[in-house]
Amino acid sequence: MSNVKPQTLGTVMNNIYFKSRKTSNELVLRAGQKQYNEINVIVSNADKNKKLPHSNPFLVQALIKQVVNRHDNIDNMKFTRQGKILFTTKDPLCAVQLLSLTQFMETDISTDVIWENICSRFLIFDIPVNTPLEELAKEIQEKNDMDVIEMRRFLKQNSVKDMSPVLITVLGTTIPDEIKIWFINQKIQHFIDRPRQCTKCYSFAHASRICDRTNVCFLCGEEHVGPCQGPEKCINCKGPHNAKSTSCPTYIKEGKILEFKCRNHITTSEARRVYHLQNMKYSEVVKSPPASAELQNTVTLKFEALLQSVNEKFESLIQSVNEKFEKQTAIFAEMLHKTIESIMQNMYKIIAQSLETTTSPTRKKKLPKNLDLSTSLPMQWDAGGKNVQDI
Repeated sequence: MSNVKPQTLGTVMNNIYFKSRKTSNELVLRAGQKQYNEINVIVSNADKNKKLPHSNPFLVQALIKQVVNRHDNIDNMKFTRQGKILFTTKDPLCAVQLLSLTQFMETDISTDVIWENICSRFLIFDIPVNTPLEELAKEIQEKNDMDVIEMRRFLKQNSVKDMSPVLITVLGTTIPDEIKIWFINQKIQHFIDRPRQCTKCYSFAHASRICDRTNVCFLCGEEHVGPCQGPEKCINCKGPHNAKSTSCPTYIKEGKILEFKCRNHITTSEARRVYHLQNMKYSEVVKSPPASAELQNTVTLKFEALLQSVNEKFESLIQSVNEKFEKQTAIFAEMLHKTIESIMQNMYKIIAQSLETTTSPTRKKKLPKNLDLSTSLPMQWDAGGKNVQDI
């Protein structure tokens, strides 16, 4: 008898898909021990076909304050276009209290976490297909200090391969370059989603299940019945190719948006908003026209006026300095003249006293005249005159 156990649906699913048995509340609390930016809790109507009543934000705040005692840690509240309410917080306990709500404005509600904000996804390769994913999750958690939320094996039905890659979702927004499994340092690869299209209108913005548009042909982008007869034309970028082409600029742009989303752990809508905002700013800079001649003339005139004003102030300063210098020079000349005059007068007195006893009356009469001439010398020098003739 063969010892091989027959595969049941349970064992097959265990080898294809695994999900943690922890509740959302438990996982959010454990996320508080990991690295993340924010926790987003989405509140929606329990009836998936209905939206939440759009209430006054003041009333919503009053209700939340009554049922969530850590309401001070709510960073933001936003009403979405899908009729839901999005709460943003950095506090895991506040997030758990929001997740525990069952009614809102007398309406039954359901709550969930946007896992992209607090989780990371990566791929590991060459995992034996006969290894149960639950066993693999236990191995990863024990040896790498990770909390595995979900695992999915990429394996086609009726595949005969012995090895396959496995997609792993763990708590926290940082992951190492490798993890340890069965004594093996296994390299990991960041997982980035491929762009997904609506199969009705071939838009990248929504899923087919919520599309309310008319079916179009992916080849020509038109509505018609029967085989396509027209030339290929992309409904997204209007280029000469079909809407499924991977070389389509819209497809490439969507791939960049998804990569930005995965690397920054944000939602697709937020990644799309940030991406368009960044590219809009770049395009505005690139497409902005050069300065016109009128603007250049205005700048030139203002610069010339500024230069003229500086020159006038500089000339005024020089003139003021010259005036002060001339004034000080005049004061100095006057002081010098008075000093010399005082010296000459003193000399006159001394000479007069010394000659009173030795000089004849005739020479005494001539002496004052000669002294007066000598005292006038400084004044003549000041006026630019020449020395007086013999005294």
